[in-house]
Amino acid sequence: MPAHRLADDPLQDARIPPTIVAGVLDIAEQRGTNTEPWLAGTGLTRGQIDLPGTRLSFRQATTILRRALRALPAGPVGMRVGTRDVLLSWGLVGFAVRSSSSGAEAMAVGVRLHQAAGSLVNYEIEYSTDEFEIRLLERSPDAELLPFLSEEACASIVALLRAAFGSQLRPKRMEFAYPAPTYADVYRRYFQCPIQFGAQHVRMWFDTELLDRPIPTANPAQFAIAVEAARQLADAEGHGPDTVAAVVGVLRENLRHPVTMAQTADRLAISERTLHRRLTEAGLKFGEIRDRVRMQRATVLLRESNIPVATVATEVGFSDSRQFRRAYQRWTGKSPSTERASARR
Repeated sequence: MPAHRLADDPLQDARIPPTIVAGVLDIAEQRGTNTEPWLAGTGLTRGQIDLPGTRLSFRQATTILRRALRALPAGPVGMRVGTRDVLLSWGLVGFAVRSSSSGAEAMAVGVRLHQAAGSLVNYEIEYSTDEFEIRLLERSPDAELLPFLSEEACASIVALLRAAFGSQLRPKRMEFAYPAPTYADVYRRYFQCPIQFGAQHVRMWFDTELLDRPIPTANPAQFAIAVEAARQLADAEGHGPDTVAAVVGVLRENLRHPVTMAQTADRLAISERTLHRRLTEAGLKFGEIRDRVRMQRATVLLRESNIPVATVATEVGFSDSRQFRRAYQRWTGKSPSTERASARR
C-alpha cells in the first residue's frame, strides 16, 4: 500500500489547538511554577491558552515549549503529556478513533485528522505484508525540542491505541533519532517493546493484523459525527499570521470594554507602528478585525441565547443599542432581530 502523508502548515499560521502547550503549562503549574513569563512576546496570555477558540502558530507553540523545557527539571515531560487521558490529548479525534469499526479505519482517521488534536509533528505510514510503520516528521528541525515532541507523539499514539484495543497493546519495536535520555527506562516501561536510540528517524512498528482487528467501542453514528467535527477543525483556515491571531485573542478578552490599537499593541509588547505594519502585511486593518470579532460573538448570542438585543449590544462593546443594530446590519446584511428569528426557525 502507498504511503499517506499530510502536508505541513505554514509555521506562522495560527491554526494549531493549544492542547500540547496547555498540557505542559498544567504540569508546571502543578509544581507551583508561574508560567506567564513563558508566554512573553507571543501575544498570548495564560487565560487565552484555555479558551476553546484559541489557535497557535507553530512558532508560538515551540517558543513557549522551548522556554518551558529550559525552566523545568530534566525529565520525561513529553511522556507525561502524551500519556494523559486520550480525551485530553486527542479530543474529537480520539472519539472518532474509538468509534471506528477497525484498526485500518482508525489509523486512516488518526493520520488524516491528527492536526485537529493540536499535533506538532506530522506522520507518514508505510504498510508491508507483516507490519506497518508510523514515522514522525518534524515540521521544522529542532534538536532541542525533538525528544519532547517525539515522546509526546509516540506516547499519545500508544495511549490512543490502548484505549481502542486494550491496555495490552504494544508496538513491535521503536526507534528514536536522538541519544538515550537519562530516563530511558520510562520509555521501556511504558512502550514495553525493544527500543533503539540514536537512529536516523523516529519510527514505531505494529503488526499488520492490528488493521483488521475490530474495535469493541465501534459506533457508526458517533463515528460519522466525530469525524465531521474533527475534519472541520483540521481543515479550517487558520486565523492568519500569529500576530493577527494574537490581536483576535486580545479583542475577545475585552469585548465589553473595547481596546484601541495602541492598547492592543501594548498588550502584545510591540509598538503600535509595528502592529500596524504586520497587519498591513497580512492585508488587514485593526478595525476590520475588531468588527469581525464583535460580529462573531454577537451572532452566537443572537442565535443561542434569549438575552435582549440591548444586552447583546453591551456584551460586544456598544453603549447604544441603535449603533449596534446599524453595525450588525452593515456586517451581515441582516438586522439582529432577523438573525435571531431565522435561527429559531
